[in-house]
Amino acid sequence: MPLLDIEQIISKPTLRSRFKLVHVAGLRARELNTPKEDTLSRKSDEYSKNTTNALNELITGKIDFDEQDV
Repeated sequence: MPLLDIEQIISKPTLRSRFKLVHVAGLRARELNTPKEDTLSRKSDEYSKNTTNALNELITGKIDFDEQDV
């Protein structure tokens, strides 16, 4: 299980709340569960869960979002 630095993402101005982080990560995890044509594909790490992948993508900056999306 990867160690995720949640404090790193909360310090950014777009996400200043753990609740907002959980909400955005949940939206991304749902996209990973039911991918569409225009959805970014997940990395091929078969041992991690979609929620872990979603949090990791948010922390590393692979996923960008607007305040409207939240």
